[in-house]
Amino acid sequence: MKRVSTAVKNSYLKLIHLLSQCPVQKKKVVFLLSFPTTSNIILDYLAPHFKHELVIGYTTNSEQVAQSYQRFGCNTYSLAAKKIFSSNIVALTKNADVVLCDNYFAFLAGIQFSNRTAVVQLWHAAGAAKSFGLEANYAKAQSNADKERYQAVYNRFTHYVIGSKKMKTIFENSYHVKKAEFLPFGYLPTDIYFDSELKRQNKKQFIARFGTKKTLLYAPTYRESYETPLLDFTSLRQKLGTKWQLLAQAHPHDKVLQAKLAAHEDVITSFDSLSLPALLQNVDCLISDYSSVPFEYALANPGGKLLYYCPDFNQYNETVGLQQNFGESLQKAIVIKETELVDRILDYPYKNLGDFNHMWNTYNTGNAHKQLIGWIENR
Repeated sequence: MKRVSTAVKNSYLKLIHLLSQCPVQKKKVVFLLSFPTTSNIILDYLAPHFKHELVIGYTTNSEQVAQSYQRFGCNTYSLAAKKIFSSNIVALTKNADVVLCDNYFAFLAGIQFSNRTAVVQLWHAAGAAKSFGLEANYAKAQSNADKERYQAVYNRFTHYVIGSKKMKTIFENSYHVKKAEFLPFGYLPTDIYFDSELKRQNKKQFIARFGTKKTLLYAPTYRESYETPLLDFTSLRQKLGTKWQLLAQAHPHDKVLQAKLAAHEDVITSFDSLSLPALLQNVDCLISDYSSVPFEYALANPGGKLLYYCPDFNQYNETVGLQQNFGESLQKAIVIKETELVDRILDYPYKNLGDFNHMWNTYNTGNAHKQLIGWIENR
């Protein structure tokens, strides 16, 4: 079965290569979209600027968001397995001046780009706690043929937009980067945390929805091979008292946790029109784990309390893998035993999240989109 699977994948890439040779009218920018809840922030900046010179190739989960930018004159194309062969998206990608990627896209391995094309990895998070790329445990377990295909995609990236030197090192290790250039513009979705008017509106909406009580938000990552540990919210509420309210947001893929949280009387899971970034700017304490949410929380709310609740640390490290020195700048904020959570919340061991931001949010200063647009225009 493995041989058949490898043959099918190789045939797919050969077809992609043939499609890339089709003549098309060249466009300036192609955006490959797979994370609608983060990349939409980037596209909100790019679409009004580039308009009909911007093409969006989207995965199935991103269709609605991608098509919303047609109002600016952007053409959109599905990257679904069948539809990719019946449109010009492959040839448009090959012939673009700049290709912006928010993730790994397998079809890139079948395209031979010219030296004038910049293929830019934007990533979909401000930092990384989990291992990814060739450093992820699932990748290490793959065949050599699969690893070669992964590397073929990584080799297509000519540039990386980063928010810190830490992410530069992680990309170099995870993707085995040798020749790419790193652009210290900052992670584009974090620009919203520097928008004073948006912050004012978010604060107003937050108070209207939740009042002025101290607020704790639980936002864990998704476990693919086992259920996410559930906090004892009833005990947490009793120990924290009535001065605190408890919010929780499960990962969009974690349907089991979503159902458990929705049935819990002590937890608020409905946020009305408030987005996650709006919540992060206003909650007093974030409890997360191996998610990317803490990197944005520290930037959005540097005076807040950030805790890592990791009762399954060893299990997660074995099944998925974690970055070396995970949580190194906040070691005292890592909690393994649930009984220690309340003490850490009430007697937080750090004055602020300044050291954490110095490590992970070095280049995130609010003008990432301006720098990227200027860089594209000046190519």
